[in-house]
Amino acid sequence: MNLDNSFVFIGKLTRPHGISGEICAQYFAESFDYLKKSQILLKAGKLAPKPCKVISFKEQGNIIILKIQGINSRTEAELYRNYDIVIDEKLLTQEDVDAMEEEESAPYLHHIIGATAFHGSKNLGKIEEISFPAGQEIWFIRNGTNEILYPAVSQFIDHYDLDNNAVYLNPPAGLLDIYLNEQDNACDEIQAPKKRYKKSQSSQKK
Repeated sequence: MNLDNSFVFIGKLTRPHGISGEICAQYFAESFDYLKKSQILLKAGKLAPKPCKVISFKEQGNIIILKIQGINSRTEAELYRNYDIVIDEKLLTQEDVDAMEEEESAPYLHHIIGATAFHGSKNLGKIEEISFPAGQEIWFIRNGTNEILYPAVSQFIDHYDLDNNAVYLNPPAGLLDIYLNEQDNACDEIQAPKKRYKKSQSSQKK
């Protein structure tokens, strides 16, 4: 969750919503106070975070929809796609500090997004998005032109190897067959890292 010694990653802007400049976001923090108090900053890549004022926000299913001052059209909102939402670590609520300490042994969602998923030595593709429909954590794994919707429950995850940006899966019988064509080898060129780590529970950090 920590980006460096000063800022903590708590969410990600994803896509525009409507035509008035609203933008959807994944939000992983326990507290919404950061939005209510406009304490969040927006960060792109290695650029310095910049402050923003949250005019309003609302929950819609497993996402939040933000209205940010200065973003007034869909075109302007598009410019902020995939920006990280960060906060000064000194502003973390005790609720979030406690949650971080409780889950320090489990990866945060932003560690998983972008990781390569493997079943044994078979490369299944990259985890591009994480969603929570009806409270169930689902990983969206891109495999060439195919997209795998994978239920991220502990019994279906073998272990994490975050040093190598990899997650090893233990899918139930038949699940991958729904999504993958045996002749689709687009992702097979990337080999699984040799280094392995012990099993870990699925992260429940939002």
